[in-house]
Amino acid sequence: MHVGGHDKGALTAFDIEMGAVKWANAEDGPAYSSPVLTTMAGEPQLVTYTQSNVVGISATTGKLLWKMANKVPYDVNSVSPVVYKDLVIFSIYERGIGAIRLSKSGDRLVPQEVWRNTAYESYMNTPVLAGNRLAGFSYKKKGQFFCLDANTGKLLWESAGRMGENVAILSAGNLFFFLNDEAKLFVLNSDAASFAPVKEYQVASSPTWAHPVLLGSRILVKDKTSLAALTFQ
Repeated sequence: MHVGGHDKGALTAFDIEMGAVKWANAEDGPAYSSPVLTTMAGEPQLVTYTQSNVVGISATTGKLLWKMANKVPYDVNSVSPVVYKDLVIFSIYERGIGAIRLSKSGDRLVPQEVWRNTAYESYMNTPVLAGNRLAGFSYKKKGQFFCLDANTGKLLWESAGRMGENVAILSAGNLFFFLNDEAKLFVLNSDAASFAPVKEYQVASSPTWAHPVLLGSRILVKDKTSLAALTFQ
């Protein structure tokens, strides 16, 4: 867990049974990002945004392995990293979306850029993978859906602009689900060649900022005033 507050916090590992602290790394204050556990360059690590950086922390000792600066206005780092094969994919403020690969240099790990796409940039939501397809939502153009090839960063498709302020994205089976803050749910085939929803639903009458949950043939949707379980038709 990343505990603490603004300017002061520590990514902390707790013993699950007893709650004892196993290690803590106070490199930076916390972000709104969730740590991702992975093994890269042979090192088990937690990759996460912090208040002002993106970091890799040893999962066994808490040692800082590498970091990249990502200073965002108001210290809002809300996107989580996405691990794809031996790449970590990030959205970096004013630098678009990019992927790095870690390499060893002595006892250090060095992030090396593999690709970058500056046309799109996530602000409050995390892109989602289906195979090699990375579906996301960019705050540019007043809100725009996009899909990139995770190997190269090449654009596969994009929507028109003005699609909302925020979106939650889910991947299930061969489908992507996009729920924007205006309570509009878009369902797309994950292998689609363009932004061409197979279904569109208006799922609530007030804003939907909470992340939905898929439960079999149902979807749980939280709007401003209620929680509803909806079935697909």
